[in-house]
Amino acid sequence: MLKWIEIDKKIIEGNIKSIKSVLKKERLMVVVKSDGYGHNCIKISEIAEDMRADFLGVMNIYEADVLRKNGIKLPVMLLAPSLTEDMDIILKNNVIPTADDINFLKLLNKKSKRIVDVNIDVDMGLKRWGIELKDIEPFVKEVKKLKNINLFSISTHIAYTPYKNMVEAREKLEKFKEETDRIKKIYPSVIVHAANSLVFLDFPQFYFDMVRIGNLIYGIYPSEIYLKRPNNPVKLGIKRPWKFFAKIISIKNVKKGESFGYASEIVATRNMRIATIPVGYSDGLAMSPMENIYQITEGQKYWGVINGKIAPFVSKPAISHTLIDITDIQEAWLGSTVSLAIRRTAANSDIPRIYR
Repeated sequence: MLKWIEIDKKIIEGNIKSIKSVLKKERLMVVVKSDGYGHNCIKISEIAEDMRADFLGVMNIYEADVLRKNGIKLPVMLLAPSLTEDMDIILKNNVIPTADDINFLKLLNKKSKRIVDVNIDVDMGLKRWGIELKDIEPFVKEVKKLKNINLFSISTHIAYTPYKNMVEAREKLEKFKEETDRIKKIYPSVIVHAANSLVFLDFPQFYFDMVRIGNLIYGIYPSEIYLKRPNNPVKLGIKRPWKFFAKIISIKNVKKGESFGYASEIVATRNMRIATIPVGYSDGLAMSPMENIYQITEGQKYWGVINGKIAPFVSKPAISHTLIDITDIQEAWLGSTVSLAIRRTAANSDIPRIYR
């Protein structure tokens, strides 16, 4: 293989175990949206089942349908609202829809011949979907009138970024708690959840009844700042299960002052050894918004690693290949393996995944 991704299942299991060790009575939802953050939603769901997670979280009914067709039995919650055209698939697959529209629920109530669990989402300022906090109690009362609809859970997503709006996030979580506490006095079985990975790390007092964890399952700390804090509220031994590799397919010697690349826009700053790897932006490599200007200094932003040594990118990746500077890595040769950083959800699904 010229390029491949290795995923360590034991590390994912260990990450789930670490998260569960922090929880008391709270339930754990393993979020497997976007194909399990690029790790393969079926594989991750199977691991979640083995590790006795309580729920799986996906974004839409189509992701849920894939899980059901592949034999996944865990309860599945849709984290975004669905359209009326999705109701048949919701009912067929016995998944928990998220709703913020009473008309949607009335129609679902009419179509269903059994009781359907639903999640009601509250908008705390993100403005993507959800009911306003002031409207949640009357909305819930309307939901309870529907004989085939069970108010299973109430959720929110706090738009929180460490060191930017921590006070605001805490205040919103407190307001959400005040309102849901009132609702739970009337409907004590309702599950309340607001903690994604960031809230899980920084606000352990707001785990409520369930936490929704995505990034941490996959070894990604949502904020590297968290790792540098002297007194982190949550202690975890999270590791990264994902490694992306490619092999060198060509090596060229370039003299100082020689121009090369598209339109000869790159000029060598010294005598260089330039290697080509068969990975480019169509694979998801270095997918970030940048000006389309070639620079010999691109390696300051992106690089590969060969035998523990840094091989800077020479300009940005092309669609299917990237040039790297191996001048100072004499042991690098044709067929040498290069380790690369890649945005996991952007990684081309055609790249082979090897699970071990």
